[in-house]
Amino acid sequence: MRWLIGCAGWLIAQELLPIVNIQAPGIQGIDRTILQQLQRDITQYLSTTRFSEDQFASNERIKCLFTIVITALPNPTRFEGTLQVQAIRPVYGSTYETLTFNFNDPDFKINYNATSTLQFSENTYVDNLTSLLNFYAYLILGMDYDSFGPEAGLPFFQKAQQVMNLAAANSAEPGWQPGGNFLRSRYWILENLLNSSYASFHRLFYRYHREGLDKFHKDPVAAREVLLQVLAEMVRFSQENPNSALVRLFVDTKGTELMQAFRKSTPEQKQRFVAAMKLLDPNNLSVYENLLQEEGP
Repeated sequence: MRWLIGCAGWLIAQELLPIVNIQAPGIQGIDRTILQQLQRDITQYLSTTRFSEDQFASNERIKCLFTIVITALPNPTRFEGTLQVQAIRPVYGSTYETLTFNFNDPDFKINYNATSTLQFSENTYVDNLTSLLNFYAYLILGMDYDSFGPEAGLPFFQKAQQVMNLAAANSAEPGWQPGGNFLRSRYWILENLLNSSYASFHRLFYRYHREGLDKFHKDPVAAREVLLQVLAEMVRFSQENPNSALVRLFVDTKGTELMQAFRKSTPEQKQRFVAAMKLLDPNNLSVYENLLQEEGP
């Protein structure tokens, strides 16, 4: 578990090990030097800011990817586009790594120039860029902790809510208020993660990782059975909560991985897997059905 530090590695305070990539395809006249500086500033901010009181070993820092695609430049200091955030967790007993969070935010809108400095403040609103970085840092931590302990990520989701409330009260930037596409809204993702009606999602997320993936090295057949049980419960969750953004988040984060996990399963397990994904991710059913044409283990 993240808070049970092993002997290996030096103890450090910072939790994240970020890789930041900024692209601006098709934007004419954009200052590439500014983009490079922005990339360095974000990387430094995420890798040096302390977002919790927990101690992390150097080899326990959470790998995360921040991919920014600039699609509009209304003026030289205004950047608009998308932000994809991914978080990575090691799987016990193997070299395999799994995504714990994968979300593409369509409302990345910031003001930034060559003299900008990124300053962390937990209790006050600074600007939209640091609010976005803080918000997703807390979500990354929350999802990571959720994968190690039932509902262990709640304190971080509550911190993310504080970031959201401050941004909503002090900024007119999009994404901090209800509205828009609830499946692609940072507001609704967090609302759902904190909604007590959806508490079973956190328990399923924990079981997927600790009782499923983390046992794969020891008994892959039994681990797949756990994953199938989780998927069956996720189907029930989806049917009981058809408007929850968490099912889409789960599928975006785990869909490709699940395909690989069941590639070497029995025909019966493949059938159960595809039946579940037909209900959870119907738009990609043809992709999952290809699994049925492959040979078994």
